[in-house]
Amino acid sequence: MNLFQIPSFVPVPSREVMFNLSIISVIIGICLIIAGLILNNKNKKKGIAPWICITIGIVIIVNHGIQVLFTIF
Repeated sequence: MNLFQIPSFVPVPSREVMFNLSIISVIIGICLIIAGLILNNKNKKKGIAPWICITIGIVIIVNHGIQVLFTIF
């Protein structure tokens, strides 16, 4: 059920393109988590940058992982 019409000048990507973008985003999230863990182990004193990388990576993985699951099923 469409609540509103999308104007014709707004490009809407296909399902395959959205699926590929979600997979790429999950990979980027994994890379952010790995980078955050490496930065966290490298520094003796705990910094905020590694935790920001880890948190953003987790949020990206959860968000796009759910999108991938809904695309598959």
